[in-house]
Amino acid sequence: MPTTRKRGAAVAVATLGLLLNGALAGCSLSKDDDKPDTSSAPDATPTPTATEEATGTPAPATPTPTASSSATTKADPASALLGAAQLPPLNASSPWTEKGTTVPGPTSFGVCQRFDALSIGAMSVVERSFAGSPGDSAGQQVVEYPDAQNTVRAGKVFEAWHNTCKSQIKGSNIKVGPITSVAVPQGKGWWYVASWERAGAGHFHSFGLVSKGNRMTLLKMDHGGQDHDYPAGQDPMELAVKAASAKM
Repeated sequence: MPTTRKRGAAVAVATLGLLLNGALAGCSLSKDDDKPDTSSAPDATPTPTATEEATGTPAPATPTPTASSSATTKADPASALLGAAQLPPLNASSPWTEKGTTVPGPTSFGVCQRFDALSIGAMSVVERSFAGSPGDSAGQQVVEYPDAQNTVRAGKVFEAWHNTCKSQIKGSNIKVGPITSVAVPQGKGWWYVASWERAGAGHFHSFGLVSKGNRMTLLKMDHGGQDHDYPAGQDPMELAVKAASAKM
């Protein structure tokens, strides 16, 4: 399994802060931090005396995360990637096959995306690609930010890119559908579909996003043809957003 592409937390926060025209506010010191109480502390050394140790209740050791909490907060980002059988197909006769799991370079993931995830404040990213029928492809990225606040800010950047997506696409008859929210098992999810024609051929690009805490999943599906019609609630990307949320 490839390791995720990473950057330092300080650099990630600063980058996203500049992009959103506002730096992440730093933590202020508490009053206790500003003015520690030294009234009962020994003048020569801060080491507790034998009497203090004997009469005082021993302070508990620094809590060690349990195996379950550690697994929840420190789980490998790649564990949130979907398998080929978990990614909803474009149709019943065209299942996805997994092409590979990689550490992506500094390239945009969707047609509306202007910069790669690390360039907008992410700390790490891992990607899995899929293939379907000839001309059909899909992909997923699992991205981690320094904290939940920066994940929310990054989500707003992706929404802004959707609003200006037409300028990113080369072709004719360009259409970018609205962002549609999805009721997901965990976090927040949404998706949209863009379409265009080029050299007489139609193309459809679906993009989805799920966010929870400091983690975000990006999804994309591409196919050719003249239509992209599915019953309400059954679009493959909408279903993919739900599936990805369940693994967050």
